[in-house]
Amino acid sequence: MGEQMTYINPDILVWARRVSGLDYDEIESTFDIQKIECWEKGTEFPTYAQLTTLSKLYKKPIAVFFFPEPPEYTKIAASFRTLPELFVKMFSSNRIKIINTARVMQLNLYELNDGINPTKNLITNIKFKSKSINELAKELRGIMNRSLDEQIMLRKSDEAFEFWRDAFFDLGIYVFKEAFKDDAISGFCLYDEIFPVIYINNSLAINRQIFTLFHEIYHIINQTSGVDLINDDSIFNCYKNLSDKQIEINCNEFAGVFLVPDNDFLKVIQKIGYNEEVVEKLANRYSVSREVILRKYLNHGIINQEEYLNKQKDFNDDYLRYKDISKKSAKKSSGNYYNTQVAYKGIHYVALTLNKYYTQKISVTQLAQYLDMKISSIDTLTRKKGWGKI
Repeated sequence: MGEQMTYINPDILVWARRVSGLDYDEIESTFDIQKIECWEKGTEFPTYAQLTTLSKLYKKPIAVFFFPEPPEYTKIAASFRTLPELFVKMFSSNRIKIINTARVMQLNLYELNDGINPTKNLITNIKFKSKSINELAKELRGIMNRSLDEQIMLRKSDEAFEFWRDAFFDLGIYVFKEAFKDDAISGFCLYDEIFPVIYINNSLAINRQIFTLFHEIYHIINQTSGVDLINDDSIFNCYKNLSDKQIEINCNEFAGVFLVPDNDFLKVIQKIGYNEEVVEKLANRYSVSREVILRKYLNHGIINQEEYLNKQKDFNDDYLRYKDISKKSAKKSSGNYYNTQVAYKGIHYVALTLNKYYTQKISVTQLAQYLDMKISSIDTLTRKKGWGKI
C-alpha cells in the first residue's frame, strides 16, 4: 500500500516553481514532468515525501505548501534594498531558504493573530523624536523600560539574550533563531508594519547575537529590511548608493551605543584602562562581544586602526570556533531537541500556537504545521515542560 496523497492547492505548486526560478527542464532530473503537470492541474496530488523533496528543490519551507493561497513574496533584492545588488546575487540556496522560512513565520503570525499585532506598543507605530544615534538609543531604552543597571546585573549570555528578546516582543517584534550554516551572516530582519521579524544565526556566540538584535532594530526603526554581516568591510566597497551604506554603518553604531553607553564606558575605563583582560571583562559586563568593546576603544582614540583590525580578525575567528564547539556539543547531547525548538522559535511564538490549539482555534495538524514539528514531538515537548498533553 503506497503512501497517502496530500491535498494541497495546485496554485501553490505553480507559484512555488515560478518563484524558485526553475523551469520544467531543470526539474525533470528529480521528477517526471508529466507528474509535475498533473499536480499543478490538480488531477493528482503529491505524497508528503514528494512534498518534502519539492520543498528542497524549490527552496521553500514545507509549511508553505499547506497555505490556502499562494503568499505574496517581495523579491529578495527589493526586500534587502540597503545591500549592494552584487551581494544579493551571491545569496546561496541555504540563505534563500532561511529567508523564505522567515517569510512563512511572518505569514503564520498574521494568521495566528487574525492580522492584528496584539502589543500595545508596536514599534512601527512609535514616532521617535530623536535624530542623533546617541539620543535615539536613550529614547529606545526608555520606551523599552530596560535600564542599564538591569542589563549589567545579567550574568549569563543566554539570560541576557532572552532579556532583550522579551523587550523586543513587547514592541511587537518576534525574534527567531536558526543555525544558518553560514560564516558570513549574523542575522537579518524582515520589515513589516504589523509583524516585523528578526532571524538570528544561532551558530555564533550569543554576545554577537545580542549585537545583531540591535543592528536589526535600527533597520526596523528606519523601515527597512537588513542583514548583519560578520565582516561589513568585505562588502562596503560594493556600495553604489552611499545612503544605503550609511544605514549599515549607523546600524552598527546604534547597536554599540545602545548596549555600551559612552558615559558609562568612559567612567569605567578611567579606573581599569585597556588590555585584553579588561576587554573580556567589559564584554561580560555589558553582555556584548569583545569586538564591540574594541570598537569603543578605537572610537575614543585609545587604540589605533591597526590594533583594532588585528584584534577584530582574532575575534571573528573566535565566532567560528564557537560554532565548531556548538556542533560538537549538539552531537553529544541528543536530549536537547525540545529545548532547541523552544529556543529557536521563542517562548512567545510557541505559547501563541499552543494557546490557539488549547482554545480550539486550530487543529492539531495545523499546530504541527505552525511549529514545523511532528505531532508526537509536540506532545513530548508539552509533557516535558508541564504544559499539558496534545
